[in-house]
Amino acid sequence: MAVQSEEYNQICVLKLEGEFSGEDVATARKTVEQVIEQKQIVDFVVDMEKTTFIDSDGLESLLWMKSRCEELFGQLKLARLDENCRKIMEVTRLDHRLESHDNLELALKAMQ
Repeated sequence: MAVQSEEYNQICVLKLEGEFSGEDVATARKTVEQVIEQKQIVDFVVDMEKTTFIDSDGLESLLWMKSRCEELFGQLKLARLDENCRKIMEVTRLDHRLESHDNLELALKAMQ
């Protein structure tokens, strides 16, 4: 999996590609901490358009990201979940705890 980050007006967009599990979870957490520390950005959108699967470690990591952002008075939103990831969120009931949007633009607008 690849984890990329881009900045949009003081919002960091994390783009996840492939399966969000194992080592990739640690990479994503490290990226979040670096962005917070180096750029003082506390609002994140996780773009999951190219994420094909998410396991329990990935789900836990998303919850950690949300908590970390909220500690710093920031926000975390999800964008563009595929059908498989959307079902995983529903089955685990995390769709009630993690706000998601159908496209990246709506997720970015929801930050304001």
